[in-house]
Amino acid sequence: MDTTETKSANGKRLFAFIAVAYGISFLMMLPMYVGKVKGFDLTQIVNAQMCSPAAGVAIGYLLFMKNEKRVPKMFMTVIVINYLIQLVLGVLSVYYMPFGPNDIVPIPGISAIPLMQIYNLIGQLVLIVFSILLWIGYFVAGKEKRSFAGLARNQEGLGILMVLLFVVLYLIRMVGPAFVEAVIMKTVPQTIDYYAGITGNPKFWITAVSLPFSYVITIIAFLGEEYGWRFYLQPIMQKKFGLKIGVILLGIVWGLWHIPVDTFFYTEDSVPQMIIGQIITCIFIGIFFGFVYLKTNNIWICVCMHFLNNNLIPLITGNFSADVMQNQHVPWLYLIEILLLDFVVFGLFIFAKEYRKKKEVATSDA
Repeated sequence: MDTTETKSANGKRLFAFIAVAYGISFLMMLPMYVGKVKGFDLTQIVNAQMCSPAAGVAIGYLLFMKNEKRVPKMFMTVIVINYLIQLVLGVLSVYYMPFGPNDIVPIPGISAIPLMQIYNLIGQLVLIVFSILLWIGYFVAGKEKRSFAGLARNQEGLGILMVLLFVVLYLIRMVGPAFVEAVIMKTVPQTIDYYAGITGNPKFWITAVSLPFSYVITIIAFLGEEYGWRFYLQPIMQKKFGLKIGVILLGIVWGLWHIPVDTFFYTEDSVPQMIIGQIITCIFIGIFFGFVYLKTNNIWICVCMHFLNNNLIPLITGNFSADVMQNQHVPWLYLIEILLLDFVVFGLFIFAKEYRKKKEVATSDA
């Protein structure tokens, strides 16, 4: 049974999480609007927002569980400092840009780097440095602290199978409709040629081979979301609303959190459709991620799946540019397609036995 002191600390931690993940992220819509009007790249602000959920959790640990010796303080501090630096770089990328669109650094044999990308480049370097520091903080924490903070590598063999299952489901979701349409339109050879052209591009294989390395050195960004949503908020939501309703409501909460990036980054001409589509996607992918987390109790598996969800897109689309996620157009009819697709591919996991258990949900309050 929770004591009054524990309940108070948990309430303060939840407030810290909401203030950082939602409060600061939504306040950043102002500089995002300014940057959009000026024609600046908003990638750095988006990177900062990715890190905000875990930062909210880490701040809650550091401020309101100061006397708890099992908190891995170095690990949590690395998360917070990385977020603060990413946030500052995001603000600077809008309000202090000393370079113009024609200021470049030529790189012989490759291309030229626009100096307007300076904050993005620094931000990526910071992600790499702090991902390395995060790994160090993880290993020096010791088994007891890792377990207390929900960082234990439980059921890794099963987790690998879950990651492989996710990749298969992801490919069905992304590529399946194209082949269904090809069968109907009798254009299967052309569709096969299209994807053969993508896989024949050397950039496809370079990107594919680099994925494991990229995962290791940028992991703090993807832990940034999953440590907040799956480890921290999912148990709270499920304890209050039940396993099924809790995970569905979490998907809505997760989807609404994307409003800043949906509005100013992902699209220019279809904001309502993007927001609705984002909520649909977050609900159903959240059901699958939640299923995997309930099954394995291993947050790193969810982090890996989130990484793949974001980084397989260039391999599927054949668009290997840095702005592959920006300025998308979302037709209204597309929402029906993703609603049906996501429900069939990911949503049916809501009927898995993990969501039928009657036992009390283990919370992240440790």
